[in-house]
Amino acid sequence: MTIHYVSYFERPWRNERNVAEALQWHGYPVECYQITDPCDRPGQNGAPAIEQGDIIFTSAPAQFGLDDMKRWHDQGAKLACWYFDWLWGLGNREELYVPRLKLMDMIFSTDGSDSAEYEKRGISCRHWLPQAAMPEDRLLTPRWGTPQHDVVFMGHIYTDERREIARRLAARWDFAHYGGGGEAHRIWGYEMTSICQNAAIMIGTNYRNDVPGYWSDRRYVVMGAGGFYLGQHVPGTDAQFKDGVHCGFYDGMADMERKVKYWLEHSAERERCRRAGWRLVHERHTYTHRVGEMLAVLRRREMVK
Repeated sequence: MTIHYVSYFERPWRNERNVAEALQWHGYPVECYQITDPCDRPGQNGAPAIEQGDIIFTSAPAQFGLDDMKRWHDQGAKLACWYFDWLWGLGNREELYVPRLKLMDMIFSTDGSDSAEYEKRGISCRHWLPQAAMPEDRLLTPRWGTPQHDVVFMGHIYTDERREIARRLAARWDFAHYGGGGEAHRIWGYEMTSICQNAAIMIGTNYRNDVPGYWSDRRYVVMGAGGFYLGQHVPGTDAQFKDGVHCGFYDGMADMERKVKYWLEHSAERERCRRAGWRLVHERHTYTHRVGEMLAVLRRREMVK
């Protein structure tokens, strides 16, 4: 059985590469294909042909042709996906996503722990699977020293909420913003790790803060890189991380300012949380762990052995 992973492997944030490497770590053969190249597919240009029991896997189901999906099924393959966006905020979801999801044998997604929206559309094979952090050996060794900034936000400041977060933080503290503004300005790899480790507080928020189980992968990225994470609380988050033990959470702008002040004034407690968060992420929340959870679901559905 081969897993044919058709996705975006040229992108610098490595999510798909992390998943592919984790599948291989768990002992499954993986063939990777660039989804942006329609000629790079199973059975084409020397790539292995699909065999009975193989899996076609993707993070971008909307990019598949419906006829291709039906043909892969006819060839004996199972279809599965794991995508990371808030599906129900996409304007083209009914046209592009839903018809393709109905042809999937298994769907993994990060967009909330409730599957009601899927079930309303007749999709019953969806499983909540949040994102994760890169394994420890892909990152810089954690640096536990004097921070260079009080507060850092890493990512795009593209919403009113994020602009207000930046405005309030810059007015009171040494605030820095990294990333955003196009590919040339984004932060990846060791540079990203270094930024996380050299900030007293890495501030976080999410595309939605009111959906149980849906949150940015920033918490895993930051804590996994050795940073102290202070993020907007989302229902369900306490099942993974404890406020004041592994990281910090806030509720709204005024509470964010109170929490930033508190954590800057309690550096020893902040460092204890930072180390505890780093340990927990690498014990439970790397892509190796998350792909193990995914494979357990696929085994129960008899899609893999």
